[in-house]
Amino acid sequence: MRWSERQLAMLREMGIRVWAPEAPAEPDDEGVATTVAERLPEPAAGLAAAPVARAPAAAYERAGPRPAPPSPGAAPASAGPSAPGPLLSAEWLVVGEPFASTAADPAAAAEQELLLDNMLRAIRVSRGSEVREGRACHLPVDEGQAGDIAAAIEAVRPRCILALGRAAALALLGVDEPLGKLRERLHQRDGIPVVVTFALPYLLRHAADKPRAWSDLCRAVAAIA
Repeated sequence: MRWSERQLAMLREMGIRVWAPEAPAEPDDEGVATTVAERLPEPAAGLAAAPVARAPAAAYERAGPRPAPPSPGAAPASAGPSAPGPLLSAEWLVVGEPFASTAADPAAAAEQELLLDNMLRAIRVSRGSEVREGRACHLPVDEGQAGDIAAAIEAVRPRCILALGRAAALALLGVDEPLGKLRERLHQRDGIPVVVTFALPYLLRHAADKPRAWSDLCRAVAAIA
């Protein structure tokens, strides 16, 4: 398939080089990606202000949660990916494996967190939004552990849930199927649409599959449009 200029701009938001070979899209993905991408606003030129049609641009000035000010005499925080914050009420809930251990591989953790923020920014969503509409919360789930997903869903009250990888899909849906089959259809959890896509570490290793992840994101946007 051929990408439109708008879709190419969206893919560049996710870190996809325009000269990279495009993976063949599934027949149903192509139509969804084209339809939804045409409804999404043009991407912002910089990271600081990614405007959303329904929310103030000031809500998107931060890529992540704002850390609390240190108490007097406290040791300075170390640089690196931000620690998970509280699960606030949000329009989106993202369930995926924890970022790589900052102690074992801080560079990998930073890359995974940056990729997630870029993917969300491409659909005009931010973990740092100060308003519910357009905010996303990330819930890390270890492989083989469902965690307290029910409590997280109750706290966040999302309109859409994005499952990053097979382990997240299993924890959310209780369905053990190949990722390719899980990506083919729209799921539900407690009446909330669930879209399954690739895990962050996989996308970092297989950049050619980022256009397919973009199709999944478009499917998620269409589910709540």
